[in-house]
Amino acid sequence: MVKVRALMVLALFALAVCFSGCQQPPTTATPTPTPTPTTPVGPSSLTIASGTVGGVYIYYCSGLATIYSKYLNISANAVQTKASVDNLLYVYKSPSDTIGIALIKSVDDAWNGKLTAFENKSQDWIRVLWVPYTTPIHIVTTADSGIKTVYDLKGKKVSTSAPGSGTEVDAFAILSAAGIDPAKDFSVWQRLGAKESADALLDGKIDAYFWSGTIPTASVSELATNLKQRGKQIAFVEVPDDVVKKLNNIYPGLYVPDVMKKEYYGSPADVQTVTTLNVMFCHKDLSEDFVYKLVKTTFEHLDELYAVHPAAKQTTLENAVLYKGNVPYHPGAIKFFKEKGVWK
Repeated sequence: MVKVRALMVLALFALAVCFSGCQQPPTTATPTPTPTPTTPVGPSSLTIASGTVGGVYIYYCSGLATIYSKYLNISANAVQTKASVDNLLYVYKSPSDTIGIALIKSVDDAWNGKLTAFENKSQDWIRVLWVPYTTPIHIVTTADSGIKTVYDLKGKKVSTSAPGSGTEVDAFAILSAAGIDPAKDFSVWQRLGAKESADALLDGKIDAYFWSGTIPTASVSELATNLKQRGKQIAFVEVPDDVVKKLNNIYPGLYVPDVMKKEYYGSPADVQTVTTLNVMFCHKDLSEDFVYKLVKTTFEHLDELYAVHPAAKQTTLENAVLYKGNVPYHPGAIKFFKEKGVWK
């Protein structure tokens, strides 16, 4: 009996061993690797700081916004501002999803810590994207005003453009070179935007105004037409050689002589002025890949940009790298321009 029980125990043990040997070990499910998301190369939306109604900036930047929304699959829009200095502040405060346009004098002043808007501290975050077009400085008046040169602005009612605008910066530079202090030497000093200045001149509230804008600027063309309807003629104020020389001594390379031709707006005669560069700019921390795609997309769709405004036709690969000053171009822009063989 004992033997039988022992045999039964051995048999059960053998069956258990056999059963356990035949069982497959539990399969541990290998977790499916989570795909690594593609690191975004830039923002999903983009704001382009532009300018005031009546100027070219708003049209140019709106054209860019349309192109970027269409081809980069981002939500891009141009926001109206007071222009250059305002745009620098805008990008400074929103560095990761904003670019802007500005006159090079404003950019240079910010870089060198000469803008009160930045508490006169150098702004080495600025990076140039490209030069879109050049800007002749208009000093607008009427043919019967008696104002022929910058010096004749003394004792007159003058608008130096909107506070915080690149035009105001240019106006102050020219007036300073001519030895004129707006606060002391104007009978009335106004600080109005492009359209507001044109309206004020038309209504006789001012005698002249400054405007930095490409040819043609819509508000100036409209003013010329409106003056003609009232029996008057638009005219422009000369920036004489000695003022141009002083400007170049103070701001090397930022201002070059130019001519406001009579056929531009129907003025009585050609008048010497100065011209300067505009630049598209961004924050240095904007992704190199994103900036590269931004610049590449711009220059691959110039036909659509050209349709926005005549000034946009100056946006070419050769003109894009015209600026040779102290403010660096963004590495993403340099990469594209090197590929195209225009970066020297």
